[in-house]
Amino acid sequence: MLVNLTSTSEINDCNSSVVGGKASSLAKLYAIPALHSHVPKSYALSTSFFRPWVEILTKSDEYTYVINNTNNSEDEQFKTACDKMKEACQTLPLNTTQQQVLDELSNIISTQFNHNLAAVRSSATEEDGIDQSYAGMFETKLGISSTKLEAAVRECFASKFDYRVFRYMLANKKDMSTTTEKEGEGGFAVVVMEMIDSEVAGVAFSANPLNSDRDEVVVDSSFGLGESVVDGSVTADRFIYDKVQKKLVDTIIGSKKVERRLNLVEGCGVITKPIEDEERQTSCSLPNSQLEELVKLICIVEEEYGMPMDVEWGVSDSRLVLLQARPITTLFYLDSKMMTEPGEKRVLYYDFNIASEATTTSPFTHMDMDLYCKFSSMLMGMPTDVSMFKDDPNMPMFKASTRQYVNLSVFLKFFSPEYFAKEAVLMDPYLASLFGSKDCNRKKYKVNKLAKGINMKNFVYYLRKNPIMERYKIGKRFKKNPVKEKEEYIKLVKENLEQLEELKRRGYNKEEGLQSYNMDLIQCIVPSLNLEFGLIMFVIMPTFRAIDKKRRDGKTEEIRSEADALCGGYEGDELMEINIAMYNLAHMLDASVWQEYEYDQLDQLAQRIQMNLDGIISDLPPEFISEWQKFMTRYGWDGEDQMFISSPRYQDNPVLLLARLRNQNSGVETKNPSAVQKEQVLRRQYVMKLQESRAASKLFSFGKSKIKKRNDYLDHFFWIRNAPKLHIAAVYGALRNSILQVEQELINANRLEVKDDIYHLDLAEVDKAIADESYDLMELVRPRKAIYERALNAPECPLLVDSRCRILRPDPPNQEDVEAGVIVGSAVSPGTATGRVRIMKSPTDQFAAGEILAATVTSPAWTPLFVGASGVILQIGGALQHGALCAREFQKPAVSNVDVHNVLRTGMLVTVDGNTGTIRIHDEEK
Repeated sequence: MLVNLTSTSEINDCNSSVVGGKASSLAKLYAIPALHSHVPKSYALSTSFFRPWVEILTKSDEYTYVINNTNNSEDEQFKTACDKMKEACQTLPLNTTQQQVLDELSNIISTQFNHNLAAVRSSATEEDGIDQSYAGMFETKLGISSTKLEAAVRECFASKFDYRVFRYMLANKKDMSTTTEKEGEGGFAVVVMEMIDSEVAGVAFSANPLNSDRDEVVVDSSFGLGESVVDGSVTADRFIYDKVQKKLVDTIIGSKKVERRLNLVEGCGVITKPIEDEERQTSCSLPNSQLEELVKLICIVEEEYGMPMDVEWGVSDSRLVLLQARPITTLFYLDSKMMTEPGEKRVLYYDFNIASEATTTSPFTHMDMDLYCKFSSMLMGMPTDVSMFKDDPNMPMFKASTRQYVNLSVFLKFFSPEYFAKEAVLMDPYLASLFGSKDCNRKKYKVNKLAKGINMKNFVYYLRKNPIMERYKIGKRFKKNPVKEKEEYIKLVKENLEQLEELKRRGYNKEEGLQSYNMDLIQCIVPSLNLEFGLIMFVIMPTFRAIDKKRRDGKTEEIRSEADALCGGYEGDELMEINIAMYNLAHMLDASVWQEYEYDQLDQLAQRIQMNLDGIISDLPPEFISEWQKFMTRYGWDGEDQMFISSPRYQDNPVLLLARLRNQNSGVETKNPSAVQKEQVLRRQYVMKLQESRAASKLFSFGKSKIKKRNDYLDHFFWIRNAPKLHIAAVYGALRNSILQVEQELINANRLEVKDDIYHLDLAEVDKAIADESYDLMELVRPRKAIYERALNAPECPLLVDSRCRILRPDPPNQEDVEAGVIVGSAVSPGTATGRVRIMKSPTDQFAAGEILAATVTSPAWTPLFVGASGVILQIGGALQHGALCAREFQKPAVSNVDVHNVLRTGMLVTVDGNTGTIRIHDEEK
């Protein structure tokens, strides 16, 4: 029950299942010879000490309620149940063995610890892990005397049952039922450490948590105990140290107005003392010599643990002590093949998928990646076995495990960052700001020598394979006769989709396999896709660029307003038709029906709809049931990440659709998108006629025919802009039906373990498994799944990142030019709106009408949310990106180029000004 963590003889007893994560890590620190003298005396009350208490509480009614109501962790009843368990911890009985252990530990504190005081810290088995740290979740008691040991231990144990701990488990998708000691998980232990009365203390990170750079150590430091740094009661000094170059990169001196010290007068506890000397408040707390010594120790810790580490430290009587170490869980990770060694020339990567047609920050599964690469190759006119995206990160375009990247270092050999910034403005002002930042240093990143495969021969090969001239001719043809070509296009799309529907009805057969079936599906839409890409590349994009330049840079408000009117209002847009159908479907049920079901109860509504469809009950309006069937038949292939075969579709997960419908009929009046579209069409047509009339009235008008042609393009072609992605999504929806069928067969045969495992295989591997029953699929699935889940839990998905994982950031705005409380971004849709911010990671997240929608990037799956949003804030996306287009279509003010997750919080009251590209913060949170 009592384990000495700073004894080499007891090191084998210090695994996390016995002494918890924090204690196990502390023992590992002590076991490193170079760190022996830097770790204070420490003991652990092991999980066996607390097992009797855990058994009592996990049998309580309150505990049963909590694990059965994990979706209600914000409810008062949930919190009350947690509080009752915490209260019960204060009176749990001590058996004889527990009492003896406490007595022994009390004696150690009284006779062996400096000042006869201890720091008592929780050490849950889940704590300080590689994936989850639980930082700040559990209790820590400082300056504890032997007489107060039992009370401190009980306080620490009680924190295990705090509602915030359960909420954290839920947020990190940890099964709540494992909070008992089942299979070694969920156990609890406590660290009792000799209390160090630090003159200076803080936190050090062996990699930079602000930008994920693996070669920078970040040290936060302040006077007194480190709790002042951790809880934010002081603005700590910050030091950024380059551990490769062995030099200090940056120093920011904070304002340190208080310090915490041991209360040696009363013999226990901690006191907060004001720092009266103003000069000391802004003086450097950590001399260079101690900083350099600390960096050396931190590097030793990282090397021994084999990963970036977060270390709490202190200085007492000129002695550096390490108080705890845990993995940094908030860093971004690249594939090992993309990493360069410390000190080597860095490579700069651009994440191709965020702003491409995929428009997603979600990681790709192995199957997603395989299909996406094959589809991309086919659309570029290449054989499917010749991929644009190579496995080698030295190539211009390559695929990693879960994302696709462009090696920008190759292109920086020929083009400057300023050139890229200029080209990126239309598509994504945020990306443009990254190219224009100090971080994007051409000298630092451009390659000295091109890789072997980058040569003129291969360039000519890809150029010849790429159907660029064919698509140029398509664009030319459409320009020559817009009306005729539009009619031919509509006819061709109808034929292609009918062929696709026929193949979908037929399904795949085992003899031909999934690979062959997939190729047949793709071939159905290739003719229409070729027309669409030619039209978009050589008609729509150039026309839109010219209009958007006037929208952004027009000399007068009239010019900018007219250009904005030309950017929206296109009848026939499939994406808008889907959204109108959703709105109509949502309003066929009364708002009161939607309000019967919270978001986590929509599966019950899905069951109710199915029972109405099956004729078992008839308690929903017949017109709703009829339209539901029609919608599923026509658009059931749609879903969240449309370009991912692994992403659920409405047809196999109706709850996705219900979540979006509920957002559109929550009892708050929202404008019908059909009416909005009509207004937009009339506004655009008015401006088109006005500009034609204005040109005709001039004596020598050479611009009239040019305006007339442009207006023909707007009328006949601009509604096609979303078509390629939706048609590809329809192919994936058809293929997914067959994949789900095969997956269930493999699960039934115990060859796959759970649903979605199949997406960590490619189609060739699935076909092989169908033909060969001895083929071990899980051997392939497990490592790929682990990599995918790590990417899924990544804190962000950066646009530009280098080969030491440094995430490039925009330069901060000149604060002298920015009013306090105002965030400056880029205007992408006019108007102003005030509301509460809702930061969303997924279009199925909870959202209320009237809120300000804030997201990293949006794709067509997000479109229904724009109906009820009062305004939109985006991190990524310019005038041609989905979010900006939708905002203009629905007449919602929108601002992009905003670091959403760092400068905003859900609940903030803000005003979005889409005219000036600014966001004004009125209050921090609700």
